[in-house]
Amino acid sequence: MNFLHTADLHLKKGEEKRTNVLKWLIKKANELKADYFIIAGDLFESDTDATILRPELKKIFDSANTTFLIIPGNHDAKSFSHDYDYGKNVIQLTKMPFEIIELNGHTICGIPYQNKKFSECVKNIPGEIDILIAHGTLYDTSFIFSILDDKETEYMPIYPTNLENLARYIAMGHLHSRSFEKIYKNTRVVYSGSPIALDTKCEDKRYFYLINIDKKNLKIERIQIDISPYWLRKELFVFPGNEQEILNEIESHLANLDVINIMPNIIINGFIGEKDKDFKNKIDEIDNKFTKKFENMKITINIQSWDHIIQNRMVKNFVQKTMELEDKLRVKVFEITFPIFSDILK
Repeated sequence: MNFLHTADLHLKKGEEKRTNVLKWLIKKANELKADYFIIAGDLFESDTDATILRPELKKIFDSANTTFLIIPGNHDAKSFSHDYDYGKNVIQLTKMPFEIIELNGHTICGIPYQNKKFSECVKNIPGEIDILIAHGTLYDTSFIFSILDDKETEYMPIYPTNLENLARYIAMGHLHSRSFEKIYKNTRVVYSGSPIALDTKCEDKRYFYLINIDKKNLKIERIQIDISPYWLRKELFVFPGNEQEILNEIESHLANLDVINIMPNIIINGFIGEKDKDFKNKIDEIDNKFTKKFENMKITINIQSWDHIIQNRMVKNFVQKTMELEDKLRVKVFEITFPIFSDILK
């Protein structure tokens, strides 16, 4: 059997592009002859959006040549029940703490989002689960601390020991930014990531997974969603004296980017020796120059202006002596010394 795995579409009223991505995925499922289409939570941005969009979604699902397996996520926890009609092609897995069904000799388990620990939801799950579908936060120290400030990490905590030998494949939803693949003692755990760049943390290409499973073998393939744009992050450090160099680098970066599905996210940190208004005006000129080239572009400026002290000979000499330091070290040095210079020269 073939399964397509995605999650976190966050369909929303007025956001037609998100619905178009779902239609693209369904078309791809038809081309790949996927028997089942897994949506591992947060199909909708909110329960209100689900109410508004449900009639349209039913038509979309009814036109597909596959069967959908859907669990509720934290955003649409109340959007699914047997009182809601999503059409003949949809199986809603809503029973708590889990629901088990059999599909062509394979055991499928759905764990809807619940306001509790994942370990409490799975403690009575029987063995021999082929595919488990869940929506929550996997606390794996190999990656979780890099996104710990993200709101994605707040719900239904899941620890690696909860997953060991739990199922052959676990289709996860809830982490948007990128796809992850992990193995915990014979359990293949996969986050597909959101198929849509919902925010600037979605910095990689967008993907879905195709799972081919039989009684003996499990094969998975990650496939790019080529209609979905994604954010490309570039972070720069500006120092007194290299403002023009940074401006040139930004302009060159934007000029050389292939615009297909790329949304530039430029972040400028550091210190400048000119008035911050003058520097920001120059950034605005670059922004206006390239705004038509990109569907979306974001430039964030986190700088401090030291024009009132940079003319001092002592400060000038100090800045000159830091020129050979690595950029990040210069930032740390300036963060410590420039406030002191400012107090001294008042």
